[in-house]
Order: sequence, then C-alpha cells, then structure tokens
Amino acid sequence: MTNRTCIPENKNSCSQCWLREFSVFKNCPPELMDEVFVNKKVKTFSKGELLISEAAEFKGVFCVQQGVVKIFIGGNDSKEFTLWFARPGDFIGLDSFINNENYTFSAVAVDEVVSCFIPASDFKSILTKGPAISIGLMKDLCDKINFIEDRITSISKRKIREQFAEILLSLSMKNKKIHDGEVHVDFAVKDLANVIGTSKNYLDKIISEFSDLKVVAMRDQKLIIRDFDKLSLIAIGEEAYS
Repeated sequence: MTNRTCIPENKNSCSQCWLREFSVFKNCPPELMDEVFVNKKVKTFSKGELLISEAAEFKGVFCVQQGVVKIFIGGNDSKEFTLWFARPGDFIGLDSFINNENYTFSAVAVDEVVSCFIPASDFKSILTKGPAISIGLMKDLCDKINFIEDRITSISKRKIREQFAEILLSLSMKNKKIHDGEVHVDFAVKDLANVIGTSKNYLDKIISEFSDLKVVAMRDQKLIIRDFDKLSLIAIGEEAYS
C-alpha cells in the first residue's frame, strides 16, 4: 500500500501533488486546479500549535500534506471532546465552508504538520468551475458526520474496551504504514483515551489486556495492531481470550 506519511515532493503544484489520488480532486482537470489554487499557501505547524480556533472567522480550508491534526471541541466543563483525526489528504473546514459560518471546532497539530491553506474564495471558485467536485466534497463531509454519529452511539451503548477496539480498526483503515501484517497507530495513548472519553490510566489497563491476548503490542512507545481478527471480535462484543 502507498505510504501516506512521506513528505510530498512538490508542494506548489496541486496537479502534481502525490496526495491528489487520495483526495476529492483526483478527477479534477490538472490545469483547473493550478489555475484556481494559485493563491494557496503552504504552512508548517509545530506539535501542539493550533491551525484553527473554535468560533474563529472562517477564512478557508486546510488540506493536510504531512502529519496528523486533531479536530476537537471544548466542553462546558472545560474538557475537550475529540471529533476525529485528519491525516494526509484530508480537508479541514469543509463544514464551515458549506454552512457559511465560523469554525465550530479547534484543530491542533499532533506532530509536525505541513498543510496547504486554500482561501474561501478560491475554494468556492473551483466548485463553480467544476461542479462535479461538489459530489466528492459532500461524500467526504458525510463520511465524517457518520463517523462522529457512530462514535456518539458507541459511547452510549458500548463498553470502553469495545469502543477502543472499534477506534483502532477505524484508524487502521486510514493508516497506510503496514509492515508484515502489522499496523502502527501514530497516536499517543492520551489522545486515544480522549477520543473514547476515558482516562489514560484506564486505557493503559485495556492495552495491557489486549497485549496479553496478542491483539496489540507496544514497541518504542508506539501502539501496534497485531491481530485484526481478534480485534474485530472485541469491537462487536465477542470476548477474545486466546
């Protein structure tokens, strides 16, 4: 599979960007992309740096080129709720663009992030000149909405260990770094605990349990999925003891 974690060779030309085949613009005429996105800016963010602040004025859409971005909202009790993680090829801000409203979330770099910032006017222009692209954008947005809705349902009905298994399976579908049947999960345990809505200490206990079952492993402080079949059984509520 393609490794989506390497640095793009050409950051200036959208038509030649290696991530194009993964994005909603894969069928867009190359000349149209370079014409419309001429005003885009490539920005680099350090770990922990905000790309977007919740309630800030919408000014454009980010396309992640390298790194991982955590999308989250603040709660009434000052605790944050993680919505999803954006990876290379993902767009951030589509909902604000479509609804013509301020950003309804915050976005922070989990590690060093390189992202293209596309001004709102340019993004609107390509939809006008290439209306077929709108279908791809709608699908991308619907997939994210469905993911968030599934998470809310999961939180209310499933045990923490089942939610954790489900999240790992979801992340593995997007992670292209597969070696010998193993998938490296490029997220800190603290962030994974935040996604599920539990504490890091409790999640450490579940990881230890999964490790005993040879479902996951910790290597160089990185979580690795070892057995997808067992993980799938746990996610649907079937106990895996051997």
